[in-house]
Amino acid sequence: FFFTNSHQLAMTTSSKILFKIRCRLKFGEKLLISGENHVLGRWDPSRGYSLGNIYKNPDLWACTLNLKKGLTYSYKYVIENYKNSNSEKIEKKKYTWENLGDFRRLKVLGSTMEVDDRFFGKIFNVMTGSRFKILWGGGARSNTTLSKSVQNFSTNSTTETLNLLMILYRLPIKTKFEKNEWNFYWDDDALYLTSVGLRKSLKGRFNFLFIGILNYDKDIPFSDQEKISCTLLENFGCIPIFLSIETRDKFYQGFCKGILWPSFHCVNDILNELGNTNIFDRNLWLVYCLVNRKFADTIISVYKDGDLIWIHDYHLMVLPSHLRRKLPGAKIGFFLHIPWPSSEIYRQLPIRDEILRGLLSSSLLGFHLFYYVRHFLSSCVRILNLQHVSKKGMLKIEYGGRFVTIRVSHIGIDPTRFGERLSHPRVSKKVSQLKTEYKGKLIIGAIDDLDVIKGISLKLLAFEALLKNYPGYKNKILFIQVAIPKITGFRECVRAEIKYLVKKINQTYGEKTQNLVMYIERNISFEERVAIYSVSDVFFLTPIRDGLNLIPYEYIISTNEGKGQLILSEFTGCSSALSGAVRINPWNIEEVSRSLDKVLQNDPGQTKLKHAIDFKYVSEHTTKDWVESFLDDLKKAPESTNRMTKLGLGLGVTFQLLESEKPSQLKFEEFFKFYEKTEKRVFLIDYDINFTNNRVNKVKNFRNHEKSPGFTNGLLEILTKDPRNIIFILSGRTRDFLHNTFKTVKHLGLVAENGFYYRCQKKKNWKNIDSTIDLSWKPIALEIMRSYTERTDGSFIEEKATSLVWHFCDSDPEFGDWQAKEMYDQLEGVLSIFGARVAHRNGWVQVSVRDVGKTRIIKRLFKFLEDDLSPDLIFFIGDKTSDQNLAKLVKKKCPRSYSCSVGKNSKKEEYVFKDFDEVVSFFTFISGESFRNSVENWFITHQENYKIKTNRLKLPDFLFVPFVGRNGKC
Repeated sequence: FFFTNSHQLAMTTSSKILFKIRCRLKFGEKLLISGENHVLGRWDPSRGYSLGNIYKNPDLWACTLNLKKGLTYSYKYVIENYKNSNSEKIEKKKYTWENLGDFRRLKVLGSTMEVDDRFFGKIFNVMTGSRFKILWGGGARSNTTLSKSVQNFSTNSTTETLNLLMILYRLPIKTKFEKNEWNFYWDDDALYLTSVGLRKSLKGRFNFLFIGILNYDKDIPFSDQEKISCTLLENFGCIPIFLSIETRDKFYQGFCKGILWPSFHCVNDILNELGNTNIFDRNLWLVYCLVNRKFADTIISVYKDGDLIWIHDYHLMVLPSHLRRKLPGAKIGFFLHIPWPSSEIYRQLPIRDEILRGLLSSSLLGFHLFYYVRHFLSSCVRILNLQHVSKKGMLKIEYGGRFVTIRVSHIGIDPTRFGERLSHPRVSKKVSQLKTEYKGKLIIGAIDDLDVIKGISLKLLAFEALLKNYPGYKNKILFIQVAIPKITGFRECVRAEIKYLVKKINQTYGEKTQNLVMYIERNISFEERVAIYSVSDVFFLTPIRDGLNLIPYEYIISTNEGKGQLILSEFTGCSSALSGAVRINPWNIEEVSRSLDKVLQNDPGQTKLKHAIDFKYVSEHTTKDWVESFLDDLKKAPESTNRMTKLGLGLGVTFQLLESEKPSQLKFEEFFKFYEKTEKRVFLIDYDINFTNNRVNKVKNFRNHEKSPGFTNGLLEILTKDPRNIIFILSGRTRDFLHNTFKTVKHLGLVAENGFYYRCQKKKNWKNIDSTIDLSWKPIALEIMRSYTERTDGSFIEEKATSLVWHFCDSDPEFGDWQAKEMYDQLEGVLSIFGARVAHRNGWVQVSVRDVGKTRIIKRLFKFLEDDLSPDLIFFIGDKTSDQNLAKLVKKKCPRSYSCSVGKNSKKEEYVFKDFDEVVSFFTFISGESFRNSVENWFITHQENYKIKTNRLKLPDFLFVPFVGRNGKC
């Protein structure tokens, strides 16, 4: 069912083609392939496929494409470069095509082919073995095999069964290559030993596919990849992603484990092993993005409308943003299986914005515990200035015109698997052996990864303190510590310290025939794990920072006979869920040793009661329950299936997708045709958004807002010279500010202080809308604001004639918001008897006259205009919540009106400009030739203001705004 769309990875008809070519590129250049077919971009190089330098030869480039078998393709190679530009706003791409007398052509013959096109600029179109190799599937073999695979896979699906794409970094598959044959088995220990329970939970409710890399420690030959894909799809319902060992090492060990893991566990090292400052490696970040993009390409190729996508863990945190660009209506779930760090730690990451934006492209975000969510929400506020809201008990964040739901629920285990394995012969044999060898002794068990964050050394120090303070335990106790080496390796100093402490304890307190600490440093089988759980009277875990950690859950289910006592670090996620556990601070060695003694002396009846409570909890919070509840919420996630208006902001990983159901982009040419026919046009433009050039989600100090650039004034002056144009600038700023900003623009109407003062065209004097207003509340409000300003660093008061504004944009976001809410409540209570209005928005609290606003002043202006001649065109641009009423009013006053927003939308607005530059481009377009003819004169007049110390010319911003003329040319 996943392979029905023509552009998807239709394995029954498509072939995998490896293109190779030799080309010498300069720094900053990129090689692309493009052709006449839609798969190759229809000769549009921006939609072509890039080639990578994946071989040791720096001039040899390659890429892999999925093309339809039996078709002939025409194509060429093209070099992409960026033109030199002093502008930071845009980069212009330049394309250089191959200079050939004809097109390159290829007929796809095999399911897996390797094509060698020799050299860039030299045609080589022969269809012989000197150009291509059919690596597999030259006949009907591959098509038949794959058809059966898809057919067998699809028979499990019904019309009622939902389709689910499960995205994991590693597939839950074990791989072996023996006697020239590939063998595959389910990895029941994958995804924190929940793989079995996960598959059980999905079976019957969903028709699911796993997508991830194949867990194999060598590069898989390209010629074998197609066969492996077929086998995994047919027998396991898995789609593998193939990465080279070098890429995998940089991605997993370099970035995921080397940068993300320590940062998210709050154990960053300032210095490296050589004593030098640790520097962020951006090359590793690029590899991380590359792998996430490769996952995205595979998912997009098999996705169809209505499918659910569930992404797991920190390896793929920017994957949702790649998917959201191509699949704007998709329901994307993401679950983070590790802690989210404090915002103070997270802010140290140079790529903090990109990761947040990637995660916020999901529909549903899942975390184990609420305090992880609290840290995440704090990061969103402090970095992206995004506040959360609570709707019907669910936390949500508005981002990109969508609401992202935040969910708190932790994963569980599959109790049946552990319960059944207790009676396994190998488990019974191991249990019997341990009980016989250590008969009559209390056994303390522990299973950890060999990692510094697991706190094994602290645990051993506490055990040593127990033996020292309570000597009676020497002949009555055994401590079994299992340390499992990690795939990514471990610090030798951590291992050396553990071994030193084990040796010290055994030599000091043990006997010649028997040690007090049994230290096991290796991977253990599932049966050994269950056996250790079964014989342990106490289980002892002391991580200094950890995620949920399912080992205590496994221990609770696997033990009986009145055992099952837990000592857990308070920094372990599950410690807050298991009420029977004794919580300790692993850094307090004496406290931990006392807790050990207390637990070992517990009454058996009390131990049994606590175990029963925890056993019930673990049994009721299984993997199955977690899967079902998460996917139920994902199905309900509010992703619109209607046609969306999509506006792209930014480049690369910083790309944002603004989505809107109603507003669309304004078509300049269509607007201009109507514009030229009108006799009276009114433009209402919000100053604070459109002329200060603020960027999305960037909070600036109000006192540092830049003024309107000179070219904007020049553009407004040209527009106001047309007697048919009436332009008003609307603002909450003071009269003096607006006068000084636009003093060079004659015939411009101004509205100051949110509508209290106004100045019509061709007038110099300001008028107020009401001279009888009561301002007796101002001294009271000012005194209250001053008291909060003294206690809130970064805040300040802006005094206006008819209002007071308390700004806290530059204060701590959370503290400033708390203070603002407190101030708002106090002002509301004190000023309720006055004719004043208190408003609280993002970054400010304002007290103003109740009956004054932009809506009232616009009504008066319309009345003045109608006395002369009713306008036949009204154009309004705003971006604030308060401007939505103006959009509605504009629509009533004139049938041919246009209400627009910049950067974000409201349902009451018809059109969206993606940024300030597009607004400028629009007004430049309608101003006609007069603006372009005046650019040179304006530039000559102001050139002294645009010179820098080296006497090189610094060009004004407007020269870099992309402008499309009426003839359609740039």
